[in-house]
Amino acid sequence: MSHRITRAALSAALVAGSTAFALSAPGPASAVDLKVALPLTSFGDILADGANKRIYITDPAAGKVIITDYAGRVLSTATGLTGVSGLLLAKDGDVYAAVPGLKAITAFNEVGTRIATYEASTDVRPVTLAEAGGKLWFGEADGGLGRLQRGGDDEPDLIPDVTTTTFDEAPALSSAGNLIAAVDPSVTTADVTVFDASTATPSVAVAKSLGRTRDLVFDADGSRLLVAGPQSLARAVKPADLTTVQSYSAGVDGNAVAVKADGTLAVGIGGTAGKAVSVFTPGSATPTKQFTVQGGGSLQSGGLVWEPGGPRLFGVSSSGSSYTLQIFGDPSKLATSVQLTVPAKVELGRTATITGVFGAPVPAGLPVVITRKDSAGSRRVGPQTVPANGRFSISDKPARSGTVSYTVALAGNADYSPANATKSFQVGTIKATTLTLDRNGSTFAAGSTVTFTAKLGATSSNRSVEIWADPYGSDQPNRLVRKATANSKGVVTAAFKLTRTTTMSAIFRGDNFTSARTARSTVATKVSVSVALDRHYGTGNIGSVSYHFLRSTVDPRFITSMSPYPGRSALLEIQYHDGKQWRPWKSAWSRLTDGKAYNELTGTHTVGLKYRVRASYMYGKSGDTVNTTTYGAYKYFTFTR
Repeated sequence: MSHRITRAALSAALVAGSTAFALSAPGPASAVDLKVALPLTSFGDILADGANKRIYITDPAAGKVIITDYAGRVLSTATGLTGVSGLLLAKDGDVYAAVPGLKAITAFNEVGTRIATYEASTDVRPVTLAEAGGKLWFGEADGGLGRLQRGGDDEPDLIPDVTTTTFDEAPALSSAGNLIAAVDPSVTTADVTVFDASTATPSVAVAKSLGRTRDLVFDADGSRLLVAGPQSLARAVKPADLTTVQSYSAGVDGNAVAVKADGTLAVGIGGTAGKAVSVFTPGSATPTKQFTVQGGGSLQSGGLVWEPGGPRLFGVSSSGSSYTLQIFGDPSKLATSVQLTVPAKVELGRTATITGVFGAPVPAGLPVVITRKDSAGSRRVGPQTVPANGRFSISDKPARSGTVSYTVALAGNADYSPANATKSFQVGTIKATTLTLDRNGSTFAAGSTVTFTAKLGATSSNRSVEIWADPYGSDQPNRLVRKATANSKGVVTAAFKLTRTTTMSAIFRGDNFTSARTARSTVATKVSVSVALDRHYGTGNIGSVSYHFLRSTVDPRFITSMSPYPGRSALLEIQYHDGKQWRPWKSAWSRLTDGKAYNELTGTHTVGLKYRVRASYMYGKSGDTVNTTTYGAYKYFTFTR
């Protein structure tokens, strides 16, 4: 026998984002009714998770739970759940399944992955589930009502028989706030019992026979309890005393009931004759819409659930050994969508592929208009109705340059809202352009601010040029100096202060039909270098040259200043004049500290001999290669008595 668990938690979930809708007068089943084959051998329960847009369906005979999307496509299957029956969407967002064959309750997270199993230490077989008073409750196979208690390792998770009231078989359950409604659907005159579950031991608030009741559910705010059964039994009762407040003409053999957040009621009818589902707007005693099970067969007991916040009604039916998911459409407009994909660009003479996908539940055969437009005009292309798989593909070989647009228009009808999408792409010829950057091979003094000029040739659309500077050395990154649109002559300039040898790059990123280009210019940069003399007593000219005068008894000190760099050394060179020309005499390498180096000239100093000294940076020899070789200016000196 199928066991149905109706859920106040689900009703509460329907409140968020739900919308009321108007229903037309009873008539033939809507054209939007769909059926999808399900891999089931039996049916236990159905649940719709609105937050994650999933449908859970249990198969007790196969011991599995299948999880589908709203179109009935199976996303995953949980197996090894012997006899799995009732389902519950709890307020914490997890889905719980009663597994009597394992004497357990299994929990699934928001993506349908099993995350916990709660077991009993005694012969407890949970079949149906409800949530009330902040606790989870279960109907036992032997007719008792139990509680899920997440205790420690030494305590069982499933506590059986928490009330003295029992049923012949596992009761169908529904809950709202602190109330649990329970009934044995197998008994002709069984009482509907309402429990107060505000304490650990629920007490009976009211019990009353409403005739045979096969399914029941609280409405969203718990003010009404909706029940369905045979002999045209479909009614709303007050939970406080179970008196009838509304009766519904739902046909014979009612076996399923589902209610939307706005109070719209759906009552399922067993058997194969006539309309399988009747829909009642709030306050109406007669159906405002009826649906027929597609493909024949009969609706399963307890096999109805509304799409949370949406217009669709899901049901499970069977015909022989085959089971289907029935997607009953609502006569209010169902939202439709179409996704259109086109290439970003197409080279003239090449073939482009345009694809489209209609979103579920757009049915095959619905009229659609696909239009292609370019500079020569527009024309209709592609399929004229929605394809069977909801997808289409068009091959296009444009014959002229320019913009090509595709528009897909779904007019809709009484059941579906219109939908349209437009996408465009550019057609042209791929061409190369020119790009130059000046100053390559030039040499500049340290600290010079140099203006670099880039010139861009013809392009299709993009006229933007970037100028980057990458100083030598690993401690300074490549950096963007300027990004600008080239002027009417194709020129972009950028000024940069040089401290090291630097590679400048002009970059054009390309466009739809112009290839990217890069131009580079490497400019050498000298260092700032000088040498000063210390301990001299005066200066004066010898001929036209200024000399430093030192006593022959004094050792001169030379102070070198140079642009600093880690590990850098300076070359100090001293020359003397032999009366005809300058000749090398002494040289020394000195490590710089904070850009300074100090040297002394010791020994016996010849009076009257002319000397000169200079400091230099030597590429590759001064400890690095971030500048070009730079010779400092000479300083002249001589010794006197």
